[in-house]
Amino acid sequence: MNRLSKKWLSSDRFFTQLLGAMTHTAGWVLTIVFLLFLINTVFSYIAFKHISPILLVAALTAFALLAFSVCNTLTNIYNLRKNESGITWCQISILIIIGLWIIGVIAIFNIQMTEKNTLVFGVVGGVLAWIFQDKVKGALAFIHLRLHHLLAIDDWIQVPKYHVDGVVNRVSLTTVTIYNWDTTTSTIPISALHSDHFVNLQNLAKGKTYGRQMTKDFILETSMFHPLSPEEAEQLKQHDEVMRYLPEEEIHEGVLNAQLYRLFLYHLLMNHPDISQYPWLIVRWLEPVENGLPLQVYAYIMDGGFASFEWKQSQIMEHIVETLDWFGLRLYQKPSSFDYRLAHNVKEAEQ
Repeated sequence: MNRLSKKWLSSDRFFTQLLGAMTHTAGWVLTIVFLLFLINTVFSYIAFKHISPILLVAALTAFALLAFSVCNTLTNIYNLRKNESGITWCQISILIIIGLWIIGVIAIFNIQMTEKNTLVFGVVGGVLAWIFQDKVKGALAFIHLRLHHLLAIDDWIQVPKYHVDGVVNRVSLTTVTIYNWDTTTSTIPISALHSDHFVNLQNLAKGKTYGRQMTKDFILETSMFHPLSPEEAEQLKQHDEVMRYLPEEEIHEGVLNAQLYRLFLYHLLMNHPDISQYPWLIVRWLEPVENGLPLQVYAYIMDGGFASFEWKQSQIMEHIVETLDWFGLRLYQKPSSFDYRLAHNVKEAEQ
C-alpha cells in the first residue's frame, strides 16, 4: 500500500495525488474509519429511518481528520516541488474544513442562538478561539504574505529576533522552516513574519537590485593628518595607482593628506568593477569620536551572493588598509603591551 501511495503521490495529476495522500501512512486508516462510519450512517437511515447525532458527528470528525491528513501530506509534496499555489490552497482548505466541522456540529444538534444557549456559545467560542488562535494568526499572516508575494520557497530571509538567516525550506499555515547558513534548521511561527521585522534578500541574491549594501567605518588617527610636504607630493606622483585615480593637479604641497585620501578612495571605488554607482556611492567623514575621525564607505557590491559578497567586501577593505600608508595615514588602535614595550625600548636606546 505504501509503495502504491508513493507512486500516486509522484504523479502530476491532482486526483491521483489526492488518492495517494488518502492512502499515505495514517491516511489509509482514516479513510477506512470514515468509510465505515459512512456505511453505518447510511445503513442506520435505511433500516431505522433515523441517524444518531453522535454517529453523524463521528463520521464528520473522521472526514475532517482525513481531510487534515490529506492536506498536510499534499503540503509536504508541494513544498518539495516548490508549488506555491498548491501550498496556498492546501492551507486554505484546512481553514474551510475547520469551519465546515463547526457548522456541521451546530446543524446536527440543531443548536440555536437563544438566551439559554448564549453562555454556552460564549464558553465554546472562547475555548475554540484559544485552541485555534495559532491557526487564525497563522492564516492571516499566511494570506498576507502570499497575496503580497513576500515569502516563497527557497527565499533567503533574515529574522533578527529569532537569529534566523537562511533559505526557506517549508511553509505551512502556522510555521516556516528555514535552513540556516550555519547548517542548522529553525522553525518559527509564520505569524512572527507578519508581526515582527524580517528581511527578504532573494531579489538581491538573484541580482535584481543594484547590489548588496556595504557600509564600513574606518577610524583614522587624527595625529597623522598633516599638509603634504613637497617630498611627499612628489612621492605620491610616482605611484602608478594614485595617479590612475587622482588628477596630477590635485596632488600638491600643502593639501591635507586626509582630504587627498578621501578623494582617491572615492575615485577608486567609482572605477571598481564590483561596485555599483547606483543608487549612490559615498565616501564621507562622520562625527569625530574620542578615538579619531571615522571615514565611512557607503557602497553597493553588485554580486549579492553570500560568499561572493563577503569575499569582495574583504578584498576592498584590505585594499583600503593597504593604501592608507601611501598617504601617511593609519587606523586608530588602542595601545597594547607591545606598544608600551616598544616605547620603553626606544627610550632605553636613546639613553
